[in-house]
Amino acid sequence: MTEAEGGVASESEIELKLLTAATDAKSVWSLPEVKALLKQKPRVRRVRTVYHDTAEADLMNSGCALRVREAGGKFEQHLKTSGSVEGGLFKRHEWRSPLPDDTPKPAGLSPEAEALLAPFADALHPVFETDVERGDAILSNGIFEVEIAVDLGAVRAFDDSGHPARETPLAEIELEWKAGPAVHVFDLALDIAKRIPLVVGWQSKAERGYTLALALAPEARRAANLSLAPETTVQHAIAAILGEGMSHFLANQAYLESQGAVEAVHQMRVACRRLRAAFSLFRRFLPDDETEAFRAGFREIGRALGAVRDIDVLEANVLEPLIDEPLTPDDVRERLGALRPKLAQRRTANLARAVALVRAPETARLLLGLGRRIALLAADTAADAMPFGEFADGVLKKRHRKLTRRGRKIKQQAAGDRHRVRIAAKKVRYAAEFFRCRYGEKAMNRYLDNLGDLQDVLGDLNDIAGIADVLERTIEDERSVRLVAGYAMGWHTHRLRTCLDEAEDLLHGIGKASPFEPRTKR
Repeated sequence: MTEAEGGVASESEIELKLLTAATDAKSVWSLPEVKALLKQKPRVRRVRTVYHDTAEADLMNSGCALRVREAGGKFEQHLKTSGSVEGGLFKRHEWRSPLPDDTPKPAGLSPEAEALLAPFADALHPVFETDVERGDAILSNGIFEVEIAVDLGAVRAFDDSGHPARETPLAEIELEWKAGPAVHVFDLALDIAKRIPLVVGWQSKAERGYTLALALAPEARRAANLSLAPETTVQHAIAAILGEGMSHFLANQAYLESQGAVEAVHQMRVACRRLRAAFSLFRRFLPDDETEAFRAGFREIGRALGAVRDIDVLEANVLEPLIDEPLTPDDVRERLGALRPKLAQRRTANLARAVALVRAPETARLLLGLGRRIALLAADTAADAMPFGEFADGVLKKRHRKLTRRGRKIKQQAAGDRHRVRIAAKKVRYAAEFFRCRYGEKAMNRYLDNLGDLQDVLGDLNDIAGIADVLERTIEDERSVRLVAGYAMGWHTHRLRTCLDEAEDLLHGIGKASPFEPRTKR
């Protein structure tokens, strides 16, 4: 995978990051699973890497990272693209070349890399550094080869004069794929995860450094749209869908842990639901025991996040509007105001439990097991594999019919029946989102918009019906529960009628839609 061009190297880098405590990271070398694969003693050295950018962070904004690494008195410059994260594996392109000192020289890289840096070359300056003790070695059993590196040290941001201003500790294990089936990277990671507690990493060192240097606020990340070629097999489509689900989960983890924001909770919960929906959708192509284990694991995380989400919905849909409503009686408003701090305390406790579960060793093993399954699916080259389009057409039409059938006479349905309509809408929406690239863009976008609106409306109906249940789960004051639930249900009566009208109209439009015509036929 490496091409030498007069001292310049260009390669694709595929690696897995495992975050753990420094003492646990050091112990990795004594694990029997690692010792059995070591070909020679680990090389231990200090590695200092300085990242350069413009004052406006142009390289970061263009998806690149330029760094100068010093190890053993030798200097080397690297240019990395941001690449992608698929199934927990970082996939990036990298160019590197030797340097005489610590000053980057874009002209020393390949013409392609130099062209990427050309617009910014004159404005580059040091922004942050990683300073670590690195132990690295090659692990191999003749079938696969993985480079393992243990980095212990710090990330430091520089001020305008180039002096260290802020720092954060760094302790991580990197597994970089070199040769053989990529699934063995996950096998090795799972062996390590059985011995020491760890978290699957999402951010690269460059991302962590920029976050520190620029004081970047974390952001929620929504699920991305997939682009599947027409010839993609079902197995490869499943790998892409599960990989995006895993990336969606990991991308929101740091935001959840650092701030516990409403949208972070929501997006991580959506990631869990999408993954469970995918395992249900593709059940026939996957091992039964594995499928059930994944569904159960993400269900447990989803429930923990759901306990936080219930309070967020209660605050947004009940407390806030009723407190702001001028016609709310003073005694009810006073009771609502007194509930707010109690709900905030309960949310804090629920969030702490959810974060602990997300960071728990069993969740790391769940994610690594998912990555392993993705790697196996991606490596499947069976000649008789089904094209994903054939599968998509059948499953979407079936789920569409089921939704329209269950949605008949929605206004006359009980709350439990409307909830089943909501579940049917969610299933067809997730499946349509997974396969949207196969169909006409306008028709599918309109269909998905209507499904999204239907889910929102049915979600509102479900929230209204569940106000008392949520209050009982979160508040121990029985009198407050009865008073608030009764008044809130009465206040929401007008919204109930409006939601039912909206649901009926949306179901009518969805029933008449026919978006499942492949692009090639249009």
